[in-house]
Amino acid sequence: MKANKLSAICSSRKILNYTYFDLVFEWEDVFQSALDIPIVYTRQYDRYINRIIRRVKWNPFSFFHPSGYYEFMWVMNASWSWTNSHYYRVNILPAIIDFYLSKEQLTDFYNAYSKIPFILISSLEAFNFLKENNCPKQIYHFPLSLPDKYKITPATRFEKEYDLVLMGRTNPVFDDYLKRYVAQHKDFTYVYRQEQGKNFHYFTSKGEFVGNINHNSRERYIDLMRKSKICLYSTPGMDGEVKWKNGFNQVTPRFLELLSCGCHVIARYKQNPDTDYYRLDKFSPCITSYDEFEKAMDKALNTEVDMKMYSEYLENHYTTKRVELLKTILEKENITWKK
Repeated sequence: MKANKLSAICSSRKILNYTYFDLVFEWEDVFQSALDIPIVYTRQYDRYINRIIRRVKWNPFSFFHPSGYYEFMWVMNASWSWTNSHYYRVNILPAIIDFYLSKEQLTDFYNAYSKIPFILISSLEAFNFLKENNCPKQIYHFPLSLPDKYKITPATRFEKEYDLVLMGRTNPVFDDYLKRYVAQHKDFTYVYRQEQGKNFHYFTSKGEFVGNINHNSRERYIDLMRKSKICLYSTPGMDGEVKWKNGFNQVTPRFLELLSCGCHVIARYKQNPDTDYYRLDKFSPCITSYDEFEKAMDKALNTEVDMKMYSEYLENHYTTKRVELLKTILEKENITWKK
């Protein structure tokens, strides 16, 4: 029997300039190189075509895609499966990054991918949720990863300039704990950000301007994290940070980035299959009180990171490992990627 073929990686990099897509584009580059297949690009007018298709609820383009040829694509949010431009591209093999759907939304999700052989789900918590709700599609757990360009070894060391850098989304409980800690430790220096338009401007607690980070500035983002002794981390649905997450608490790639930057991690998280898979408790207990927070901060400020443990852990989470996983899945599904 003739095998189907993965012919390309589908990317939105030419029309999207949000900072949170820069990591996705790095994944795409690793996969493109390892699989030796081209990257094809979505276009601005794809969005307008998709709006029409959603309104008429019929996809004439399904007849124009060559049978047996697929394109791999990371989908930022599961709800985008029926609202974004790739919906009408029925040959997409989707790797879902964020999954926060309710049971009521599952039918639309399944319909969006009714013609493809399988769906990849990054969160083990979401994967189990779909299994428990009798998902009619073939699904595979496909964890998020860290690009190999950030690989570390036991000998890796970074010069630390700041006690703490607040990167990305913050947690309301940690915000309160940090204020109390700073009030009691006057020599403590941290970096925080202010959002201005699409840019993030970073300042120290002493009022010094550090720099700005926007689209295509991943190097500055990583460099700033590497200068931090400590970073705070929380899963997205913790403490009601984001109401529409429907209680899901998946581990985000920032956790892996913090480890690759040699930071002590102080964390709040819900124990679930995803946090168990990434072994968050190996690096930090879930901080539940200010006393625990203060003790963790004091210890982190006065101890060296175990880079050997960090490097050994990350060996299982680099993007080339996910390439090998995809190859295994493709072979199981009788889909080739070879020329």
